[in-house]
Amino acid sequence: MSAATRTAPRPRTEEPEHHWSDLLFATVWLVFLVIPAAALLQSDEPIWARALGLLGLVLFAGLYTLSWIRQILVPRLSVLGNAVLWCVVLLVPLTLLLPASPWGMAYTAPFFVAVCAFRLPLRQGILASLLIETAALVPLLMLLPREQWFWPLFGLVLPGPIILLSRFAVDRSETHERLARELEISRQREAVGRDVHDILGHSLTVITVKTQLAQRLVETDPQRAVAELDDVLALSREALTDVRSTVGRLRDLDLGVELVQARAALRAAGITPHLPPSVPPLDAVTRSVFAWILREAVTNVVRHSGAAHCRVTVTGSSLRIADDGARAADASPGDHVRTGTVAGAEGTAPSTSRPRTDDVAADVPQRDGVGRAGLDMQRPARAGDRGDAAASFSGDEGSAEPALREGNGIHGMKERARAAGCEATVRQNTEGGTVVEVTRA
Repeated sequence: MSAATRTAPRPRTEEPEHHWSDLLFATVWLVFLVIPAAALLQSDEPIWARALGLLGLVLFAGLYTLSWIRQILVPRLSVLGNAVLWCVVLLVPLTLLLPASPWGMAYTAPFFVAVCAFRLPLRQGILASLLIETAALVPLLMLLPREQWFWPLFGLVLPGPIILLSRFAVDRSETHERLARELEISRQREAVGRDVHDILGHSLTVITVKTQLAQRLVETDPQRAVAELDDVLALSREALTDVRSTVGRLRDLDLGVELVQARAALRAAGITPHLPPSVPPLDAVTRSVFAWILREAVTNVVRHSGAAHCRVTVTGSSLRIADDGARAADASPGDHVRTGTVAGAEGTAPSTSRPRTDDVAADVPQRDGVGRAGLDMQRPARAGDRGDAAASFSGDEGSAEPALREGNGIHGMKERARAAGCEATVRQNTEGGTVVEVTRA
């Protein structure tokens, strides 16, 4: 082990993703500060002491809100270290309560419970919460008369279990989404194993046997050897076709799985997802195309929209994805494309899309001021219209709406839609923004 390896700096603790919904949920507990505030106002202490105590509560509320905006104060410290550090910081303004209401500090215990419960691992959070509640409640019950126990019990005991139950719910939701993704990956791996064993294994075995036979016959029976080699060539072509078929099948996405992954991607980007709880019955081709376009559109929302919300609507005849972003970045004209195939009702059709590391990005180019990007798929009523169902864009001549440039992401979605007999349109929303619509009969 080198000296550089032995003296490597400690990894920095990354700041977690922030969501305004989480901040709202955390700060709603500030309502419990009315208990120590009411105690201060009703106190017989001098007015300066009561004013000092109220100032301490205001400063505490501000620091508590800041603690959810910036959870990691010192990146060199662990998550536990930063949680403890924030607890110490939050104790500082509470010292202003000591002249007027020494026991008022105990009523802020639920806020410390929230800091520890939601930032530490589940077991550590539960243990820290129990210690905080005990440290705050026991001295109050020991020193206060029994007739004054109501407010301590109400202010300390009631919020604690609610906070811990909320922590359990968040942990359960995250575990469910993680297991859903892992299950889908496992299913895909099993499908690959079955395809390789059942389809390619047989062809490659026969090719090996025939090649060995031709090698032995090349001198004794050249004509027979040539015939065997011809068979090998035919089998290799069939195997190549099987490989392409297998890859094409693996590229087919499931709409339900994509909804789960879209929810995770949007939340990770700080975008509030509004997704349907279930998928209506759809034929296999439409379901696959909807899944691909959902993936591409959500990727575009995450990367370019700057949105706060993304809404996905799926019905038996349409898919719609819309966000409330301020603007989307223009598609880069120098991007390369890759070619694939999309299964349609009448075979396969070429499909191009932007290359990406994990998911295909649908870069919907927009002009400055465009505020919403959406997607809605429509299938023509007549099967004969399939060849003419190219995705059309509003903003053509005669349209009152400004034209939108077609980028590689839009082009790829159009080809996927056209291969399934669908028609796509992109237009500017009257309220501002871009809407891509597709509807099937």
